[in-house]
Amino acid sequence: MTKALSSSSNAERALDIVLALGEVGPEGLSLAEIAERMGCAKSVAHRSLVALLQKGFAEPTGRYGHYRLGSAVPMLARRQERLEPQVEKVRPGMTEFARLTGFTVYLIVQSGVDAVCAEMISRSTRRQFSMGVGYRVPMGVGAGSLALMSLLSDAAIQQILAANAERYLKHPSGRHVDGDVILGQVVDAQRRGYALNMGYYFPGQGGIGLPRPSQAPHDVNMAVSFNAPLEMMTDEWVEGQIRTLRECLP
Repeated sequence: MTKALSSSSNAERALDIVLALGEVGPEGLSLAEIAERMGCAKSVAHRSLVALLQKGFAEPTGRYGHYRLGSAVPMLARRQERLEPQVEKVRPGMTEFARLTGFTVYLIVQSGVDAVCAEMISRSTRRQFSMGVGYRVPMGVGAGSLALMSLLSDAAIQQILAANAERYLKHPSGRHVDGDVILGQVVDAQRRGYALNMGYYFPGQGGIGLPRPSQAPHDVNMAVSFNAPLEMMTDEWVEGQIRTLRECLP
């Protein structure tokens, strides 16, 4: 039993290293920085890193002692393109909504206990509070992932809340966020048919997320979301934006 638990821990650590390297870009991270992020000794992080290096999931950068994502990651991504047909269906509608409103629009999908940005459409050159394609947050953080959670069973919601309980407390926010707060937002999203983030993460900035349940056995649930100034987000205004977004999407 001890060996099985150790193997599971090693595998999880290796995956966490891949995700950490994906967040920092081509400049990579040093072994010490990786170990700090993983909360483990450098020798422990090094064992997982060696396995990733051998399989091409990590590689050295030009800076001594630093590592970045390896070529195996984009190669696998190109081979797994099952999301693209769904993305292609909603991209024109997202583009039209961005054109009409000027807001940056995000397409969010579930990845385990995380929510990931699968597409982003923006018609603004101004600085946005943008996640960017591939950015991930714990499920429940932000209007898009709340909309996704509203489509799940009660059991699945509870599993996500339990898995992310500590992460909610550590995630940067302007207001207190814990599992109970997230659950209340999910219940509200189920009642409304869309999710609201009323300024939990950025001062003066809220978000709206519209769930898009899967339509075929091999499809995935999606959510389309956008951020807006809190001062604009009256009930009447939000309902109008949701109506426009639904009209734009297929």
